[in-house]
Amino acid sequence: MSCERGLLDVIGTRASVRTFKHDPVPDEVVDKILWAATRAPTAGGRENWFFVVVKSEELRRKIHELLIEAHSIYAREIARMPPERIERWRKLMKGGMYLAPLYIAVYIDLSRLSSRNEAFTAEFVMEIQSAAAAMENAILAAWCFGVGSVWLGVPLLMEESFRELLGVPRGYKIMGILALGYPSETPSPKRRKPPEEVSKVV
Repeated sequence: MSCERGLLDVIGTRASVRTFKHDPVPDEVVDKILWAATRAPTAGGRENWFFVVVKSEELRRKIHELLIEAHSIYAREIARMPPERIERWRKLMKGGMYLAPLYIAVYIDLSRLSSRNEAFTAEFVMEIQSAAAAMENAILAAWCFGVGSVWLGVPLLMEESFRELLGVPRGYKIMGILALGYPSETPSPKRRKPPEEVSKVV
């Protein structure tokens, strides 16, 4: 199985997908998504990332339940949404939004960081950047095969709950979860500011 689409076409047509068909993502596609993730740039060549691939229905439904609660925390404490809007959002999620046939949780191993002084922050950010690059590679590879995705940062708000559910050792820090699956409807890319508005040439 190979992707015949051009890279810029994949980048240009990608959009976040929040509702998915129930069809499973084929194992060979999952393998290619993970391969693409591990080809991302990595600070110091450390490859300090760890991927938890969730396919089982039981775990996926438990992840979805946690996602509803994590989104509710985000809506209430960060986005400061009014209660009625939060309740509408919860109803959408309970109706299946963010319930995906495949989840990939991305972690980094904090024990592999060498610094324990003021340089720790810079090194930690480098590891975050590496994990983020891996997640982006995974998203683009998935879309190359018609598999939609959404990058979920809210698990950071319930890190311990997700860690326990996924059986990840202490000392690993979650960077986010990718929800992946075939879109229930064709996503439309959102407008972005043109490059000249957000860049300068020196």
